[in-house]
Amino acid sequence: MFRSNDRWALNRQSEAFRATMTQLALLLVATVFATLADHFGSHVLTALSALLYGLTVVTGVVIQRRRARAHWQAHRDAAETVKSLAWQYMVHGGPFHSRVPDPDGLFNQQLEEHLRSLRRIGWREPSHDPGATEYPGTLSDPVGRQKPDDPRHPQITRAMRAVRDKPFTVRRDIYLRDRVLDQLSWYGGRAVQARRAAALWSALTALLTLLALTAAVVRSAGVISGWDLSGLLAASAATGVAWLETRRHHPLSYAHALVREGLETQRAVLAQSVTEERWPEAVSDTEHLMLPQHTDWLARFGG
Repeated sequence: MFRSNDRWALNRQSEAFRATMTQLALLLVATVFATLADHFGSHVLTALSALLYGLTVVTGVVIQRRRARAHWQAHRDAAETVKSLAWQYMVHGGPFHSRVPDPDGLFNQQLEEHLRSLRRIGWREPSHDPGATEYPGTLSDPVGRQKPDDPRHPQITRAMRAVRDKPFTVRRDIYLRDRVLDQLSWYGGRAVQARRAAALWSALTALLTLLALTAAVVRSAGVISGWDLSGLLAASAATGVAWLETRRHHPLSYAHALVREGLETQRAVLAQSVTEERWPEAVSDTEHLMLPQHTDWLARFGG
């Protein structure tokens, strides 16, 4: 289930970004043709501009009907929920502590409860996994496409059971190495990537806005009378701002940096001061930091 939802989330994410990029590009090219038509007095360019504006409207309608962004977020939530529950099951974290009488049954119950809320907003389990290949899971990838050893619990693999049966210290080391450190690296890399992209797009939009201002001042002063580039440059700047908001580089950079800080603190706590009795609660707190909903909540304050 993790593999399937992860791939569908990536596919829907790509579709959502491509659709938005297409819509913005059509608007910008339409504005270019409109500027050229105004300068040369060409009816052909005017018609092309009108056609592109019409295609932009059609693209917007298609985007609304496809709901790629909503499907992307639903599949991502489903994938991360399965992955988080799998790790908690393996290392005796959260509700899957050592004293629970039926951890397998509890896993199925917890998974169904989480997925039930996603079904209410339109999520459906993918019928197939596009482009996936068969390969066994590993300890660092515990939710791989292994065949379950119990058909009553199809999401619980042999690797997950093998880790769950290990002593506390071994489970702790596996969790710190293959889960926490892996996510520390991921969030750190994404924070840097988002910060650089935000700086680049912010600089580009600021430059285009400055050029639009310069063009407007120059035209009002009568220095250049043949071309009116201020509208085209302003439209280009607006396109950059819209793309920056679509990708959410600024808020995600803030959110990913905060999550990484929280994970670094949790890593130190888990490695040094958490006893076996407090381990389930500590793992649950760590997993909460990595939930997509938590990242989205942090991103609201980083915008």
